[in-house]
Amino acid sequence: MAILALGSLESVFEQLQPFNQSVWFATLLVLVPLTCALAALSNSSRTQREELALFAYGGAGWQIQLRYVVRGFVVAVVGLLPLWFRFIATENVVSFNLVLLLISATVGGLAYAAPALKRTRSLAFVEQYKG
Repeated sequence: MAILALGSLESVFEQLQPFNQSVWFATLLVLVPLTCALAALSNSSRTQREELALFAYGGAGWQIQLRYVVRGFVVAVVGLLPLWFRFIATENVVSFNLVLLLISATVGGLAYAAPALKRTRSLAFVEQYKG
């Protein structure tokens, strides 16, 4: 929701002043990872049981982490979708702004996986897994 609000504000302020790409990208690099990390923490009571089950049935740690990175990337791409559509409609298929959006989505995916990495590497998780 915050990512969509940023896109709306950016489009409103663009009419008041010229587009400043460095400020726009810096804002995305701050807001997208924070929003994705908050989204990852929103259902943490259920996810610990899910992660324990994945480990118990033979899932490797890297597979579980990759799952969170991909899920976070999808969350960031969906949040940035209005900006993707806008840049695809107004620019070339491969432009610098689209590459910046891709970098923002990737950083968002890594930020989404960070709480899960902390949770699965904690001593409490290991104790629950053994018990």
